[in-house]
Amino acid sequence: MSLRVKTPSEQSVSSPREKAEKKKWVEPVAALLMALATLSTAWCSYQSAAWTRQSNRLMNEFNSLERKAGLLSLQGLQQATIHTAMFMEVLAAKQAGNEQLANFYVERFPPDVRKAYDAWLAQKPFENPNADPHPFVPNLYQIRGTRDAAELNSKAVSTVEKARSAGSISGQYLANTVLFAAVLFFASASGRFEQRRVRMVAFAFATAVFLFALVRTATLPI
Repeated sequence: MSLRVKTPSEQSVSSPREKAEKKKWVEPVAALLMALATLSTAWCSYQSAAWTRQSNRLMNEFNSLERKAGLLSLQGLQQATIHTAMFMEVLAAKQAGNEQLANFYVERFPPDVRKAYDAWLAQKPFENPNADPHPFVPNLYQIRGTRDAAELNSKAVSTVEKARSAGSISGQYLANTVLFAAVLFFASASGRFEQRRVRMVAFAFATAVFLFALVRTATLPI
């Protein structure tokens, strides 16, 4: 009984064939993985853009609310300045003994100022040292627009938090897009390596990254 040793020519023919046989299963699986990664990349890109638009819209809304609140506060301060000036004229007229002029200004007080002024007079401020120093203390007078401005500021704070949250979600979708792009690269490269160990490592890495990115994407809101 004799052992037949393969000639170099036979070895060169069989070796590539065996390698091709071993790589057959990699190509279809890698192709499927690349297809899924491509769809996932497109989906994450779309979601990232959508959340970016939402973040921008909320930021615009925040800016609008902040401007309105600032305008109301400014208008309220301007009106309070006018009301204070009218009150000072009333005091000056009373000090001069000109009740007619004092009544002239008092009759032209807006309703909210007149209400505060009457409440202040009820405290007998010229006789009672414990009376409020003037009608424009918070318990008697409220600057116009203060409440509305506070509500707008509160809404603006809530809006900017939503905008930041939307921006964070957009960033996470963008990060997942990068991960799926890495999957495409390693899945495509896995079928090109001749060494089986390198090929398996590349394919395993692509699969692991794909699953990791898929789980991350599934946890994000749509």
